Amino acid sequence: MKTEKINYNDYINIIGTAHFTRRSIKEAYEVVKTFQPIDLALELDLKRFKRLNTACLACPRRGSCRGLCEFTVAAETLGNVNANIWLIDMTEEEMRDRIRRNTTHFERLHMPMYRSQLENPTTLWERGFKLEAIKRSKGSIERLRRVRPNVWQVLIDERDTLMAARLRWIVLKRLREQKNNKVLALVGAAHADGIRKLLKNPYEIEEELKRLGLLFTKPILIRRVAVGGD
Repeated sequence: MKTEKINYNDYINIIGTAHFTRRSIKEAYEVVKTFQPIDLALELDLKRFKRLNTACLACPRRGSCRGLCEFTVAAETLGNVNANIWLIDMTEEEMRDRIRRNTTHFERLHMPMYRSQLENPTTLWERGFKLEAIKRSKGSIERLRRVRPNVWQVLIDERDTLMAARLRWIVLKRLREQKNNKVLALVGAAHADGIRKLLKNPYEIEEELKRLGLLFTKPILIRRVAVGGD
């Protein structure tokens, strides 16, 4: 199968979210309930996934906390079902290492300022103005690209490429198994368009992996198996 002739968006529903807002948590819950995916891909690595789940399990406010991550909600919404949870993001360690190698000492000292430029305008998102929130977020990301291209490359470009490559791998795996169910992918709104673009022109994924010096590794699979039945 020649992957360059496949538009992988035909096999993946990508949902852009605003991290840690109540509205995005509600949307994550609703979309998982609606699609009931067999394969759910999340913009997390294993350490972040475990940290979020452990924190929520130990919290006395579990179930009512406003800080619950939409990715955790999405995973929990699946319940005890036969479903695959795939973790597709770059690890925090790799992000830090790549930023360290690609930036000056001065830039690293000002990383908190750069991170703030990537924050979604959550007030708009919470009030329901999702498109306007995404538009403003994209404007912030574009400013970061112009001012600190090396930081932007790692936080946006490289992660988009790696997540697209891993989503493509999941789809190809399912196609080889003759299973045509769509993958549901929850990623930050800042990444959704970039990933879709790469999946539409998948030959670019290989080119970007080489250009950026990224080593492809498979996504991490967390298997959920039904423990009860009717």
